[in-house]
Amino acid sequence: MNLRLLQIADSALPISGYTHSWGLEAAIARGSVHDPETLERWTLQWLRENLGPFEGVLVAAAVRAATSGDADELVRLNRDVECAFAPPSTRRASREMGDQLMALGATWEWSASELRLLAGALPADEPGWHHPVAFGILGALADGSVEDVLAAYLHQAALGMIGAGVRSVPIGHTHGQQMLAYLHDEIRGLVEDVQRREPETAGSGSPSYEILCDEQTRLYARVFRS
Repeated sequence: MNLRLLQIADSALPISGYTHSWGLEAAIARGSVHDPETLERWTLQWLRENLGPFEGVLVAAAVRAATSGDADELVRLNRDVECAFAPPSTRRASREMGDQLMALGATWEWSASELRLLAGALPADEPGWHHPVAFGILGALADGSVEDVLAAYLHQAALGMIGAGVRSVPIGHTHGQQMLAYLHDEIRGLVEDVQRREPETAGSGSPSYEILCDEQTRLYARVFRS
């Protein structure tokens, strides 16, 4: 069992993930998500149409680049994320989580020295590391395979989305865990589907989701930052 990979995928990791709903709060305000069934459907569609084909592809590419020590490729992948995140709130959230994950990794004995070399490749005038790239880097330094790191990333993201729904729909924690169990096969399928895709193919192509993420910032009252 790869305990290092389990650590970076832990929902309790202090990188502010719990403060974001990734557009879910706006969907709840619209009435699109209002019970366990609609939350499960929302999370499933988010994994299939947004997270997997966009961030999932880049996580896998980041693992390969970090494993081979290709710092220039990691910087290029990070720029791809910066350009592809259309809503400013989600772009900012990804940078915040990525930078905090990299800062944590710099304190761990097993990752500090190699991380310093890779992280130093990012030019000082660029905003920061995005979460999918940072996760891929740390996953590679944890000796995780592309498949395992990608599965861990998708799993922690699904758990974060469901956790946001448990707190805001609201639904029970038991229902939340049942949803996550139902999504395991979907996550495995996504890993198999996207792990070998070239980073140039990464993208979600879901304008309605991006609109919801933008609406989140204009809700009259909100709990989450994005």
